[in-house]
Parts: sequence; C-alpha cells; structure tokens
Amino acid sequence: MGYAILDMVQGFSVPKRIQRVLGRWGLYLAWGLFRWLPMGWAIRLGAGVGLLGYWLVGRYRRVAEANLQRAFPEWSRAQVRATARRVFRNFGVALAEFLKAPSMSKEEIEQRLQVVGLEHLDAAFREGKGVLLITGHFGNWELMARYLCMLGYPIWVIARDTDDPATTELVTLIRERSGYKVIPRGQAARPVLKALRNNEAVGILPDQNAGDVFVEFFGQKAGSVAGPAVFHLRTGAPLVPLFNVRLPGDYHRVEILPPLRFEPTGDTAADSQRIMQALHDILETYVRRYPDQWLWLHDRWKSARKRGLA
Repeated sequence: MGYAILDMVQGFSVPKRIQRVLGRWGLYLAWGLFRWLPMGWAIRLGAGVGLLGYWLVGRYRRVAEANLQRAFPEWSRAQVRATARRVFRNFGVALAEFLKAPSMSKEEIEQRLQVVGLEHLDAAFREGKGVLLITGHFGNWELMARYLCMLGYPIWVIARDTDDPATTELVTLIRERSGYKVIPRGQAARPVLKALRNNEAVGILPDQNAGDVFVEFFGQKAGSVAGPAVFHLRTGAPLVPLFNVRLPGDYHRVEILPPLRFEPTGDTAADSQRIMQALHDILETYVRRYPDQWLWLHDRWKSARKRGLA
C-alpha cells in the first residue's frame, strides 16, 4: 500500500530524488495523522485524498482509464471515467485503513469486517505443509492480513522494496506492527520455503506485470510471476485464494475460497502456466464483479505488449 503511494507521487513531473523525498515524508505525515483520527474521519479524509489524486495525478488517471477501456471495451467513456474515480477513491480509503490498522483492536476491526470461509484456511493448515495465500491488489488486502494475524494465523507477505530505503523501512514497520512479517521480493525463495516448512502462511499478490509466464487476463495476454506455482509444485503447500471485498459504507467481507491443488506433470513450465492461469481466472471473476476495487493504476499488460502479445 505504501509503495503505491510512492508510485503515485512519481506521476508528478519532478526529479526522482524529489519524488522519493515527497513520497517518504508524505507517508510519514499521513501515518502520523490517520492513526489518531476516528475511523469515520479517516475514511472521509482518505476518500478525499484519493479523489484529489484522480484529478492531480494525470499519469495514473490515464493508465487507469486505458486499462479499464481495454478490459471493458463495451463500456462508454463516461462509465470508464466514473469507475476510475471510484478506484482512486477506494485506494485513498484503503490507505487510511492501512495506516490505522496497527492501532485498531480486534473488536474495532470486527465492527467493520466479517470473514466467510475460514474453515478452508483451517483445512489447508491441517495438511502441515504451510499455506500459500493468493490474493491481488483488490479491496483492502492489508487489512485482511492484519485481521487474520489477530486470529492467530502466522503470516508472511512478499513485498517489493521501493526506490527509497527509508520509505521501505516505514512501510515494513507499519506492516509488522499489524502482525505480519515481510519478505523482500527478489530474495524470497529461501524465506518462503522456511516459512512453509514451519507450517506458516505466505501471502503473494501475483497480479502485477512480470515476464515469467503469460496468461489470459480479460481476454488478452498478461505477464505474470510464476512464484506461487513454483512454490506449490515444490512443496505441495495448498494454494488458498482469498479476497477482501469492500461493502457499502466501507465495511468489509473477507471471502476465503477452498484450497487448490495441482498434480505435477513433469513439465514445470507448462504446470506453472496452468496454475497461474487458474489463479488469474479467479482474480478476473472478482474484478469483473467489483471493477472499482482492483488497482487499475498499474500497467498490467506492459510486458506482454512489449513482446507483441497484447
């Protein structure tokens, strides 16, 4: 979540050094403010910040609208713009919730969040192989992790570093105060395997641009990481898709789906592509159902377009 803030700051036409400083201090100030605000005020302010971002950060507004038009070619221009505004608004609220989460009690979160399908997560843990939690930049994935940790589930998350080490440290601090531990992307293999051996959960969001495998996403090729598939094939850890759906009034419903398991065929590349396609099919179902809750600000089809696939 904090990394997305820095990405949005980079939408302004200023030198990168200044972008990093603005992103860092903006996040520090936001954390200092939002964690002390009552939830109602925090949500209203977060919504306002998100809508302001829609109007001020033209680069990401254009990316979001282009992505929406690509995914929903039947939509009118007005429908695309209205959805993009809600995307920015929901992102602003999710930011406010992320910054408040470490200071919220279990009872306070339960007033705003319900979980369905917890039995699927328990069944996955009973296998004793660890659990691969698969979600996307959808709803408020950070608040979902915070609450599951409060219920006693041991959770690690794979996250990328920002270009600014101080910002990375702050975002990691906020996450760890929420109860979950962070594994830096790019050096994740050994820590992930260790966590799975200890029957812990590892959260992975494989819905951003990469070039490991190419899957169909909204009818077009999109590059994806292969990590979830590789870890599943190597360890047998079940894949558990889960999503935090934002409800009217900015309440939440976490939906945990039954564990997925895939038999290896001996062709690792084909198996990885098959598994990642299945995970993206589930994600697409949720995004089609709630199109304003996915982070369309990211150029999801970039690597496929560069290779002439999209």
